Amino acid sequence: MLGTLSGMMGIGKSLTALRWAHQVRKEFPGGIFVGDLRGSDPAGPRSAGEILSGFLGMLGLAGAALPATEHERAAAFRNITEGRRILVILDDAATAAQVRALLPSSPTSAVLVTSRRELTFLGGAVEPMRLAPFEEEAAIALLAGQLGNSAEAEVAALRKLSKACGRHPMALQVAAAQLPGRFSISSYVDRIAPDLLRRLEVDGERPFDGAFEFGYQALSKDQQHAYRLLGCHPATEFSLEAAAALLGESVADTEELLLALSRANLVVSVSGRYSIHALLRQHAKAKLSADDDSPAALRRIVEHYHDFLMARDIVLSKRRRLSSRYDAVRPAHAGERAAERALEELEAERETLSALVGIAVETGLDDRAWQLCESLFSYYTDRNYFVDLIEILPLGIAAAERLGDPRALVRMHSHFGSACYAAGEYRAAQEQFELSYDIAEANHDDWGQQSAIEWIGLIHERREECDEALRCFERSRDIVEKRFAADRQSRPLGLYRMHSGRVLTRAGRASEALPRLAEAFDFFVGLGEQANSAKVALSLAEAHLQGDDLAEALRWGQKALELCRAARMAADQAAALELLAELSARNGDVQAAAGQRREAAEILTVLGNRRAQALLARES
Repeated sequence: MLGTLSGMMGIGKSLTALRWAHQVRKEFPGGIFVGDLRGSDPAGPRSAGEILSGFLGMLGLAGAALPATEHERAAAFRNITEGRRILVILDDAATAAQVRALLPSSPTSAVLVTSRRELTFLGGAVEPMRLAPFEEEAAIALLAGQLGNSAEAEVAALRKLSKACGRHPMALQVAAAQLPGRFSISSYVDRIAPDLLRRLEVDGERPFDGAFEFGYQALSKDQQHAYRLLGCHPATEFSLEAAAALLGESVADTEELLLALSRANLVVSVSGRYSIHALLRQHAKAKLSADDDSPAALRRIVEHYHDFLMARDIVLSKRRRLSSRYDAVRPAHAGERAAERALEELEAERETLSALVGIAVETGLDDRAWQLCESLFSYYTDRNYFVDLIEILPLGIAAAERLGDPRALVRMHSHFGSACYAAGEYRAAQEQFELSYDIAEANHDDWGQQSAIEWIGLIHERREECDEALRCFERSRDIVEKRFAADRQSRPLGLYRMHSGRVLTRAGRASEALPRLAEAFDFFVGLGEQANSAKVALSLAEAHLQGDDLAEALRWGQKALELCRAARMAADQAAALELLAELSARNGDVQAAAGQRREAAEILTVLGNRRAQALLARES
């Protein structure tokens, strides 16, 4: 058996190999032979002849009995061990050639090779293994071990430090040693995380610098250039296509570069995507030079991800967009699972998407900055990522102001208002919508006025001011019917029916609400808008429940839950479960009601919603 264990520097390859050897020592009565090949030593690796000298010495061949040449020593080692069951540990190999001369001939023996590189061309049945960083909880536990009883209060800071370390075992140990005695762990972590690699010191030395540099210098010039630019990527994980955009290379050439970096354990390939360790990313970024033209690379990555985002945004929602770039966009997916697939792909890129607006601003792409905010709106709203929206929208507003684009400014203020609304900051939300309305009115922007009035109606609804909310929705409908072109009326009117129907239900007027909601549901299903279809289904269930039509309420409640799950709308999913729990209770199924409330409470707990406590209290 021949196995290889690869991984980046300091991740624990040698220790893992030796611990395994200790655990299985009884299975190898012929002996365990450990050779340090020093493949990553700046002075150069040890020769196979030198390693064989040590192995043969263990077998009784030393001094004059020791064969003179490497070839003779290899033959003697194979001859002596031919009938034995031995284990050979070859640590820190540089190349496959360095290993071949050290392989025993016995078919019952085993060899485990560790290397910072992925060794190829060893021949035979090789079992390749890659040692990964710690799992998050294990990494946090290691850090917490240095803080004793105070660790529980610092979990958020330790989680952030764990992420900055990339959960690398050696980095965690070095960082953990610097935690005791700190007045504030949180402020210390905030201070060191951005350039952690420079701060990882042991006895005045920085162990990672030399090791990372050794791996970097072993690369070809084009591989070094690719490595440096990959350090600019805003996330640790990326697709092949994103890497090609960043590097300005073809997908085929990029794949070859990434394969070389993967073999050197400078990037990792997992399930068709690639990742670069957090510390390696800092090292790569520090190596950038003017010749790399990183601003141009960042502009390419913004453009790539914006195209990627728009193609999935139009799958999630058919709302009107201002950006003319949408004119040439084709949906990324079609069919029954289109929205689900789009969401899955956006979720995989969430870390990157959150950083794009800031990168666009930094690289002078103000038009992309506000348009990215527009493109992210449906995704962030449907997934309740309102913190992300509140973070990016001030950048979008500032970009629209610099461009002097009033229509874009109206939309950015409107989006910012909706994010504040979702966060429960109704006064701030109304200020944004009023500002959006004033700019729209001054610039004869009918759509901007209609949207602002509609959102102010939603604020009145949240304040339980149903009559005021309905008046706003009627004003919004009047603008649509009197000022909008015929081909732009259908969706705003669909939203009018959804909103007004929901408020009518809450005002105790379910019989008036049902026709509007039914029409709205058919409209949004026809558009393929899963999120709005789910919301209307939930409103229909509530309206039927109010009218004591329990069978229809159950049908629509189950439909709402199904759609919310498919669209990954956690908060609405919890609301659907609560409604179904109420129906179960009315039908006398106490056990089902309790289970549905518990499931809703679990979702709300994850979302940080206080209502979870009230639901759990009902079951205690």
